[in-house]
Amino acid sequence: MTTDIEEPPLSSATVTFTKSAKTVRWDASSNLTILELAEQAGLKPDYGCRSAMCGTCEVRILKGQVYGPEGDRPQGIFICQSKPATAEIEIEL
Repeated sequence: MTTDIEEPPLSSATVTFTKSAKTVRWDASSNLTILELAEQAGLKPDYGCRSAMCGTCEVRILKGQVYGPEGDRPQGIFICQSKPATAEIEIEL
C-alpha cells in the first residue's frame, strides 16, 4: 500500500488511527510524517531512528495509500517516513 511515484498535489487527507479511535486532518503545507501527525494528536507510537532503518515504527495500513518505505509485514508501512498519498487513510495505531 505504498507508492514510489512522486508525491501528488494532495493538499490534505483524513487519517484515522483505528486502535485509538482518533481521526485527524493532515495538511500538505505542514509536511508532517504520519508519525509526527500521530504525536500531534496525542498518540505515542513506537519509533527508534525516524529514518525507516530500525523498523520500530512499522504499522499496518488498512485503507488508502502512503508515500514512503514499505514495511516487512503485509501492508506494513514505516510511519516515520510516510505521508498520505490518498485523501483517506486508516492506520492500525
